Amino acid sequence: MADLTELEALAILSATSGMGAIKIRFLLQSFGEARLALQASSKEIGTLRGFERIAPHWNSWQTNLAWQKDLELADKYGVTLIPYTSPHYPKRLLEIPDHPILLYVQGSIKPQDQRCIAIVGTRNASIYGNEMAEAIAKDLAGAGFTIVSGLARGVDTAAHCGALERGRTLAVIGSGLANIYPRENIALAGNIARQGALISEFPMSTSPERQNFPQRNRIVSGMTMATLLIEAPVKSGAMITMDRALTQKRKLFALPGRADNENFRGNHLLIKNGQAQLIENAQDILSHFNDFFGHVMLPLVNEVRCAINAEEEALLKLMPTEEVNIEQLVHLSCFPVQHVQRTLMSLVLKKLIKEFPGKIYKKK
Repeated sequence: MADLTELEALAILSATSGMGAIKIRFLLQSFGEARLALQASSKEIGTLRGFERIAPHWNSWQTNLAWQKDLELADKYGVTLIPYTSPHYPKRLLEIPDHPILLYVQGSIKPQDQRCIAIVGTRNASIYGNEMAEAIAKDLAGAGFTIVSGLARGVDTAAHCGALERGRTLAVIGSGLANIYPRENIALAGNIARQGALISEFPMSTSPERQNFPQRNRIVSGMTMATLLIEAPVKSGAMITMDRALTQKRKLFALPGRADNENFRGNHLLIKNGQAQLIENAQDILSHFNDFFGHVMLPLVNEVRCAINAEEEALLKLMPTEEVNIEQLVHLSCFPVQHVQRTLMSLVLKKLIKEFPGKIYKKK
């Protein structure tokens, strides 16, 4: 015990079954240090309210060395453990009553990340939702804001990808950093760690259990200045995050969508109740923060426009702003299907339109 550091003691407490941030803080208030709490006997711990079930196994960490393996795994993955007492701990996160005692961080949390905005939404996002998440994240990152999200499929993935194009992003995950979920985002997670940080409050090898995700949502909203809802039904994880943000007295933004689309019911509910401010683009969000940071405008991005021929220009003019498929374009243009396919392929290569699964196209 004499050789046990306070950081190691906090790691042991965080990995103890039945222990959460509030219970650990209670122990720290009662004993002064995590190391002193671990020195207490099972009988002494059993006298504390709420610790009756934990007490019989209190000293099991001395024989069950899973905590040591966890620390070794953190070292192997280049993960830093940041306790709530560290100057590197996100300051805004300390404002919420149930802030994590310990954060596992792969990458770096920088002072500039204090200026951050969460972008959340459904895993089953529409093309519109994914495009807006990516575009708004890209613009906000370009204006100097760090984008925070949860690495999930759909909106989270789009937001991280957009932010990486022009700035920094942080991903708060609902599993251990040695157990990235979803698996298809492992490469994205690596990019985030190099250009921002992966963050978890769970020990390294923790599996992505269902109950972990609502718990991590309080971190996503808690460490940010505001949370933007891109697209979500009323009953969803993203709406849980918005509720946490509301409780934490954070600013809420929401993107409007189609009135008949169930995936935007959550957005419209928050807007109608006056809980979230309706926004249409990144500039709407930046304008809200002008009082804090002065007048912030989106940076101008010079994009080189590829030369296009008459056929490509004609098809571009015919394309509506929403997504269309080849059959619709053939009907609109009266061009042969082979002609439309060839022209579309050329426009995709020139990055003037975007192709989505199912041969769906959208003008950029």
